[in-house]
Amino acid sequence: MRLLCGVSLAGLAALPALAAPFEPYPVPALTDDFGGVGLMQTPTARFARDGQFTAGYNMVSPYDRYFVTLQAMPWLETTLRYTSVRNRLYSQVPEFSGDQTYKDRSFDIKIKILDEGRIRPALAIGARDFVGTGLFSSEYIVANKNFGPLDASFGIAWGNLGSRGHIRNPLTYISDRFEYRAPFTAGGGTFNNVYFRGPRAGFFGGIQYSMPIRGLTLKVEYDSNSYQQEALDNNQPVSSPINVGLDYRILPWLNAMASFERGNKFGLTVTATTNFHRATVPPKFDAPGAPIGPDAQPIPAVGAVPLNVRAVAPAYVDSGAQPRTSPLPTTSVIPAAGSERERLVKALDIQGTALYAASFKGDTVELFVAQTRFYNVATGVGRIARAAFSVLPSKYEYVNIVLVENGLETMAVKVPRAGLIEAVKDRRGPAVDKLLTEVEVTNAPVTLGKAEFKGPVDAAYPQFLYSIRPGLKTTLGRPEQFVLYQAYVALNGGVLLGRGFDATGQFTFNVSNNFDKLRIGSDSLLPRVRSDIAEYLRQGTTAISHLQMDYNFNIASGLYGHAFGGYLEEMYAGFGGELLYRPAVQNWALGVDLSYVQQRNFNQLFGLRDYKVLTGHVTGYVTFPKARVDAQVSVGRYLAKDFGVTFDVARTFESGVRVGAFATFTDVSAEEFGEGRFDKGIYIILPLDLLYNKHVRSAVGIAYRPLIRDGGQKLVIRQPLFGVTDPARQSNLVSGWNGITE
Repeated sequence: MRLLCGVSLAGLAALPALAAPFEPYPVPALTDDFGGVGLMQTPTARFARDGQFTAGYNMVSPYDRYFVTLQAMPWLETTLRYTSVRNRLYSQVPEFSGDQTYKDRSFDIKIKILDEGRIRPALAIGARDFVGTGLFSSEYIVANKNFGPLDASFGIAWGNLGSRGHIRNPLTYISDRFEYRAPFTAGGGTFNNVYFRGPRAGFFGGIQYSMPIRGLTLKVEYDSNSYQQEALDNNQPVSSPINVGLDYRILPWLNAMASFERGNKFGLTVTATTNFHRATVPPKFDAPGAPIGPDAQPIPAVGAVPLNVRAVAPAYVDSGAQPRTSPLPTTSVIPAAGSERERLVKALDIQGTALYAASFKGDTVELFVAQTRFYNVATGVGRIARAAFSVLPSKYEYVNIVLVENGLETMAVKVPRAGLIEAVKDRRGPAVDKLLTEVEVTNAPVTLGKAEFKGPVDAAYPQFLYSIRPGLKTTLGRPEQFVLYQAYVALNGGVLLGRGFDATGQFTFNVSNNFDKLRIGSDSLLPRVRSDIAEYLRQGTTAISHLQMDYNFNIASGLYGHAFGGYLEEMYAGFGGELLYRPAVQNWALGVDLSYVQQRNFNQLFGLRDYKVLTGHVTGYVTFPKARVDAQVSVGRYLAKDFGVTFDVARTFESGVRVGAFATFTDVSAEEFGEGRFDKGIYIILPLDLLYNKHVRSAVGIAYRPLIRDGGQKLVIRQPLFGVTDPARQSNLVSGWNGITE
């Protein structure tokens, strides 16, 4: 009996250990030859950290692969890849493509099915080249199990990856439709009806071993590709299905892998990586937040700091950043003399904020302001509130900040003095979280015109602006030349005529380009609304990019209007307008746009061509705050007078980097559309705040379309209402809330 009791107690003592959460060995997420996380030729069920971005190059004869991979969601890996086939020409017609080697565009995805458990393996499903020509079209299911530093993978593949065909395709037992797999198609760009099809499937697997030498990893795999069914009649000799590689982490962001594949070829892979949630930013040298609280003193100039004291100011970039310090900048002392309102204007100006108007009612001051410095809206709100409280009497317990964007009153944030003082003391703790529950976020009241005090902004009109900057224009994948470029200097100018009313333009001066290599004209069956891009590039090297007038105005709380006219973009001139209903406290919006435009001459000066079109769309927007995802659906008439729908999905990471993808489907058939079948592309928006040593709100956008055709093409609208109002929404304020005390 005593023995039984002892055994029972021992068993009970062991229960907590058995119930402890499973923590697998930290397997490094290394890149395979195709750009995804894997071994060499074969993928694994492992994934990189959420937000991880990798760019790299792989060489295994006869293929050179250039790729970018993004861990778009914790469960979704995406890869865009260009492959150069060294031993095949782009075409057999020298007049068409010269001696350029064959280039293939492809897009891959991998989706997590299961995380690894104590007994259960990790499981993933994926597809290579699932939207493209199908040159490397493959689907797979793969499992991984970790045994300390040894990580083993095993999977089954269809298509190119599974061409060894060890077994009959298991899905053919379900339906005969899975027997046939369509071959490679040169047109590409479509969702091929080939997924998990073909008469046979192949097994693959391998191991990844973390060596005792830090950063060194051994990879060994069994390759299920026979290389005897390669597209372009390009079969390769294979001496062994076993591939071996050594991967070494040279720097935290740089890896290199040497491999021996097919038993007869050496390979090399080089990758550089960063994480969009944890971007490193340079020290900031602009003004710190104004001091508030009972012990607050005027902001000192740097020269006033004693020499034996190191002057530092805490700074943060967003909710995912870590605290750091940066030197205090040179800044003016807020004058003790002058009226309360004069000191308020000065305090706000130091924080990069222009005061349109103010009202003083009881214990609350209401400020109508344009914040032009901080990309993080919470940081901007915090700096404005601190500046106001630092100069206003303590009787004002609240500041209601009405954000004005391009002349539009968008969102109001009411901040309590006492809560902000505690949050600034706490920096990042319970007081900061408590302040979030105390602020009131509402739609802007649209009462700027009735405010009792007018700030200096209205008196500054008309205001003239100009800038000169270098620029680079590129296009990839043309038959004549893979990379075409133009280096230019852009002269930007404008005049602000009133709140929300401006005239702007850009003139570009050519410095250098290789557009003389453009030889191939459009073969489109549709009105050539975009496919004459070669003519615009060649003839418009020195050009007027745009020259237009814009007027943004509030109609009611949460309802906005935008009218525009002039030379609107490189290819079109005309006029149009937008309406947008977007409650700041909601995660949805609805917009409509309508424009009448005429095509511009190829030289992009003042002349116009004959083609005219009425185009417009109704667009619904929805935000999923927890996932940081925005989705749009637009329905309407496009530039080629086709009707259809555009889907756009984007994710904004904690650093502010935004990555998205879009696709358009219209009543134009695949045959009419031409190569590519439908319009699609990806884009990335990079906040310049990540690069500069001062806070800036500017961002640079890069868009990529595999092909420019005529179906599904929209007019480019500058200063679109959705983009103008996007910073001033509650979900953005909440997602970057830790920046409130920066």
